[in-house]
Amino acid sequence: MPLKSSLCYSVALATVATATLAQSASAATFNFSYTSSAGTITATVDGTLQLDNNTVFVSSISNTTFNGSPAPALPFIGSYLDSILAGVGTGQAVLSLDGSGLDFVACNTTNCIDGFGFLPPGLIGPVEFFASGGGYGSTFGVFVLANYSLTTVPEPATVLGLLSVAGVGLLCKGRKLEK
Repeated sequence: MPLKSSLCYSVALATVATATLAQSASAATFNFSYTSSAGTITATVDGTLQLDNNTVFVSSISNTTFNGSPAPALPFIGSYLDSILAGVGTGQAVLSLDGSGLDFVACNTTNCIDGFGFLPPGLIGPVEFFASGGGYGSTFGVFVLANYSLTTVPEPATVLGLLSVAGVGLLCKGRKLEK
């Protein structure tokens, strides 16, 4: 094997190994979407992905829209169950990547005039519920999993790692064509 080709493969393997073995932080940003009978809510969610790689402890929600238009800011987040019992958004706000175990409320004020949330099963019945009010439509109904989405936004380091792998691959391919 020629030296150039050998060096190219070594660099490619090192790049792939570095990208694969890099530690990923548990704090992350997520794209959120839910469609109810009132309309579609989208937002950016900041939170911490737990060790089960599914549960997200939410720390903030921003860039909210309702039916494609900017919606009221929601600085107060917490457990929906706690907000019903205590009257304010307290406790840990929980979303999940697969839509299970949701216990989340996001409101514009502590008395929640505008906002939305997911009520976990058990308090009202054996199923989860979704509720919204004010600038997010006005609805209360059974949670529909097919209408829910929470996906991780790729970190810039991950994107750069993938681009570097692609660049090394193209470099190696170019060197092969020169022969």
